[in-house]
Amino acid sequence: MTAESTQPSTLSDWFADGAESVMYDGREVRPLLRLAVSEGTRVRVRRIAARSDRRQALKLAAVDGQLVVDEAVSEVISLWSDTSPAAVELTVLGARTRRLEVWNAWDLGGLESAWLGNAGMIVEPEEQYLALHCSDGLGLPSFADLQVHLSVASPS
Repeated sequence: MTAESTQPSTLSDWFADGAESVMYDGREVRPLLRLAVSEGTRVRVRRIAARSDRRQALKLAAVDGQLVVDEAVSEVISLWSDTSPAAVELTVLGARTRRLEVWNAWDLGGLESAWLGNAGMIVEPEEQYLALHCSDGLGLPSFADLQVHLSVASPS
C-alpha cells in the first residue's frame, strides 16, 4: 500500500479480497496469524504494551478444539489489556486441533471490534517468541496499539 496507489484506502479494504498479508510501509501486515498446534501444545502470551485510552485484546481460537487457561475452557479466549494478567499460559485441547488463530480486537464504546479500518498485525520472529505489533482499526495504522510476545511449545 502506497500513498500514490489507487487501491483500497484501509488495511481492512485490502484484506476484504482474502489477502493473507499486505505490504505497508515496507512491512508485512496480516489480519490474522495462523499457527500449527496439536493437543497439549502450550501457548504463552506476554503483553508488552497496550494503549491506555482504549481497551485492547489479543484473541486466540483453537480450530476444531479448545483452549484452557486457568480453569476456563473455550474455543476462543480474549486476553483484554485491562483485565487479564500480563503473562498467560494456555493449553490446546482436542485430538483434531491442528491450528491456532490469533488476532487483535479493541473496545469501541463497549462494542468489541476486530478486522475493521486499519486493524492488522506485524509479526516479527525472534529467537524465543513471535513479537506481535497490533494496530486497532481506528485512525492511521499504529502498530503500537497492542504489543505482545507469543511462544508455542509442542507437547512433551
